[in-house]
Amino acid sequence: MKVGFVLNRVALFVMLVVVGAGLGFLSGVISAPMVFDTPVFISSMGVSAAPVTVPDVLGMTRAEAQRSIEGGSLVLAGQWTEYGDFETMGLVVRQDPPAGTQVPRGAPVNIFWNVGPLFRPFYPDSIVGISAGRAEEKIADWQLYTAGRTRIPHPSIPEGEVIAVAPWFADSISVKRPVRLLVSSGWTGVPVLTGLMVAEAESILTGRRLVMEIIEDRPVSDILKEGTILEQFPPSGENYREGDTISVVTGAVGGGGWGEW
Repeated sequence: MKVGFVLNRVALFVMLVVVGAGLGFLSGVISAPMVFDTPVFISSMGVSAAPVTVPDVLGMTRAEAQRSIEGGSLVLAGQWTEYGDFETMGLVVRQDPPAGTQVPRGAPVNIFWNVGPLFRPFYPDSIVGISAGRAEEKIADWQLYTAGRTRIPHPSIPEGEVIAVAPWFADSISVKRPVRLLVSSGWTGVPVLTGLMVAEAESILTGRRLVMEIIEDRPVSDILKEGTILEQFPPSGENYREGDTISVVTGAVGGGGWGEW
């Protein structure tokens, strides 16, 4: 009799366990869709919080993107640069996480904005012969940057004007490559007259309060050299005093020069 009673109690216990497991399974089946359809996040304070949706900030300026992100209870974590075309220059072209992602409130969002093409148009010949300051303004207009100035004396280019540019590419250069200017520091000695026309040389000497004297018209075979200065005394770079005379030899077609080929 006692054995039967014990068996009945064991059977009852087993039935209760089975029924409880079944009810637990059914409860999970019913509640699981509701749990996973709407994710719930635990904030840093340990309290459950409803998620927020990451806004779409593509095509916005950085300031607009920041307002949109912070207005959505998120944090602008980083602003990164990428090279791209001129059309979207200065605008956000990528974001992480993508727009529409469900994240906790206060989650970080990174944006990537376009700084323009890696290579920019470059016209070095247009800045030779102008002031260094104006040249630097033009370089900045091309969205390039300078690496300073190197100054050297130059006999004909006035002080402060650009003599040459490095690098010397007439097409385009990388925005990562700096432009350096070679700038005239002026000329303190006798100016270079060789190769100039007589009138041009005389104008330069007059500006320096010097006197030009033609001591010889030398026959030349090249008609392009007629009227140009072939030699000068003293040579360029020599010290002088106001009123000094600079002697020159000029080219003249004639005297049998046409037959000397």
